[in-house]
Amino acid sequence: MKSIKYKAASFCLAVSVFCSFSGCFINDMLQDAQGQLFESVKFDDDSGYTEVTAQTAADSPYYTAKAASYGYDSLDTQSQKDCYNDMCTAVYRIAEEENEYGLYSVGKVNIKDTSFTETDLEKCIKAFTMDHPEVFWIANRYTYGAAGNQFVVQLYSFVSGEECKKRIAKLTDAVNTLMTNIPEGLNEYHLEKYLHDTVLSGCTYAAGIKEAEDGWEEFTVYGTLINGSAVCEGYSHTMELLLNKVGIECYYVNGYGENSPHMWNIVNIDGNWYHLDATWDDNDNAYYHYFNLDDSTVRHDHVISPLYEDTDVSEDGIYNLWLPECSSDSANYFIVESTYIYDFEECRDTMVTDLVKAAENKDTEFTVRFDKSMDFNETMKVMFNGDPYYMFDYIMEANEQLDTDYKINDENVSLIILEQFSSVVVKLEYV
Repeated sequence: MKSIKYKAASFCLAVSVFCSFSGCFINDMLQDAQGQLFESVKFDDDSGYTEVTAQTAADSPYYTAKAASYGYDSLDTQSQKDCYNDMCTAVYRIAEEENEYGLYSVGKVNIKDTSFTETDLEKCIKAFTMDHPEVFWIANRYTYGAAGNQFVVQLYSFVSGEECKKRIAKLTDAVNTLMTNIPEGLNEYHLEKYLHDTVLSGCTYAAGIKEAEDGWEEFTVYGTLINGSAVCEGYSHTMELLLNKVGIECYYVNGYGENSPHMWNIVNIDGNWYHLDATWDDNDNAYYHYFNLDDSTVRHDHVISPLYEDTDVSEDGIYNLWLPECSSDSANYFIVESTYIYDFEECRDTMVTDLVKAAENKDTEFTVRFDKSMDFNETMKVMFNGDPYYMFDYIMEANEQLDTDYKINDENVSLIILEQFSSVVVKLEYV
């Protein structure tokens, strides 16, 4: 009797099993930023600051980078834009002496607008971090106040100026190496997949990290690429940085997953926007569940926070500055990568040929997608559970064609069932 092991009975169950031990259960570092009002604005002066060079990692030799401006473009007033632009300079001037919080002041930002508010400031900070994932050292605390006709802002760094210079150089070298190793001639989908797989192969989800005090680097691109450890914010910033470096538009989106604050990406592939959650893909049982989803699919287990103008920002501070419609599924992993079946006999040659190729590559996964006109439960039954056991016939024919000393094991088959995608992942073993 052939043995079939079901990893999951449905898409939703597969997700819940995965999230139970590798979800993103954190208070997002920048979403949970703490502001403090200084009535007299007696900040320290700017002496003792180190000028940090804004090193830009080299672009890929084969792909043209795009600059991110989604955050800046969302700003409403000139004062907000002035604040954003001043931050671009201020964050590269960092003190050498730590303050009472164990942080290091960065250059001050001065806004000559008496109507500027803390709400304006929070929006500017979110816009800046949205566009600048490479600025990994800015802490989740700021101070501000009014002085005459000016609104003065003080941001802080987790590390001193000299230490930051060393880390910038290390991160720049890592990104340079990564860019150099990207193969030539990839289309946008395969570029995205290459970078997605590269990040996941070098990084582990940082379970137990709930806030910056537990490990601030895990919230950053530095933690992801240098330390190999990150939470959802680190994964999201890293995917944004790398995808923009190869010319693919990408930014992060705020929301909730499993009832906890969560962050993931939205990416533009061939003119269509998709949701990409690298954090929830970084798991042995993920199989690209969250690779290029449309809005309706991602909402099965993600809650997308509303736009800034549609929410009371005083409630939890979790909102988005811009959200495109994600309505296509043409670049979804299961659409692109699966072997497509619309009829068991007419697709027999395709199935056998693809199984042979998978076996020759010693692939451990083989994904099948059924035409939506086929009843999913009935299709699964005749494929795996009852006469005529089509999948085992396909494997037998593939094994007959394999000119190797190993064959696909047809006695013990494990499945990941993804009804939401009309797909099933077959785990391949060899004997």
